Amino acid sequence: MSVATTKQGETICFVDIETGGLEFTRPIIQLAAVAVDEAYEVRESIELKVWFNRKEADPRAINKNKFDVSVWKDEALPAPAAARKFSAFLRRHATFDMVSGSGRPYRLAQLAGHNAERFDAPFLHAWYERLGIYFPARYMALCTKQKALWLFEEDKALTPPSDFKLGTLCQYFGVKLTEDEAHDALADVRATVQLYRAMVAVQSRKAA
Repeated sequence: MSVATTKQGETICFVDIETGGLEFTRPIIQLAAVAVDEAYEVRESIELKVWFNRKEADPRAINKNKFDVSVWKDEALPAPAAARKFSAFLRRHATFDMVSGSGRPYRLAQLAGHNAERFDAPFLHAWYERLGIYFPARYMALCTKQKALWLFEEDKALTPPSDFKLGTLCQYFGVKLTEDEAHDALADVRATVQLYRAMVAVQSRKAA
């Protein structure tokens, strides 16, 4: 299972990205993260809009996301600046101990998100690689979608939802995420944190 509880002093960085398409060669247009401690309390959050070449984006993806030319003109950062600012956030919350091939200890951020293991994390790694900027996060991400799949697989007393999309699971577990809020990176990642807490609460009640 790809989700674990946090240990004393550990931090998880929940992330969500909005992109100009599903292919990893598409641009990231917005990214957000919420860092939580071992009690799942918020330590810090960040939201960044990224300026991008619209010719490189799928128009259908742009229409689905909360892209607004006037807002991006005022708030968006060039991709390298946004990546470096996001890296600085991750470094502030990097608690996963690693050792280099030469024996040097260092730390990476532990990412989490909804479908993050298959989408957000590899997309971010590919984006940083194209930009030529070091990405201070583990490649292996924790995934609330996988956690939900395991939860309903292991507890047959629970009636499974119609699907395992973020919006469906939020509605199932009573987490607020309106249609107007969906596909905004910060709203989605905040809802993902709440969803994670709700599933942990279900497991805790079951174990009690």
